[in-house]
Amino acid sequence: MHAEVQRGPTLADLARTSGISRAHFARQFAATFGVAPHQYLVALRIDHAKRALAEGARVTDVCFDLGFESLGTFSTSFHRRTGLSPRAWQKRSRPFVQSLGVPMLFVPACFFPAIP
Repeated sequence: MHAEVQRGPTLADLARTSGISRAHFARQFAATFGVAPHQYLVALRIDHAKRALAEGARVTDVCFDLGFESLGTFSTSFHRRTGLSPRAWQKRSRPFVQSLGVPMLFVPACFFPAIP
């Protein structure tokens, strides 16, 4: 899934690659990762969207580049997981990325010294 986040492999594709049935794959995936395969894929896409938005990409471009079928679905999914609309998240995160020169927004604070 990580390698094909934009295309979004189907449950049948994943099960076929694993050599097990779709139902068994879905159950095993959920037992291992704690979420259904589709929800995991959506979370991956939202993580990619956060990075792209922080770098200044347009919301519509990010939406379609990551495989969402509509801007409404993307915005709703993004808001549900982050508590902000994609544009609001971009406005909030962009100054951090620009001022630090690198996307430190995605690095846990314990990995870099305090910034004066």
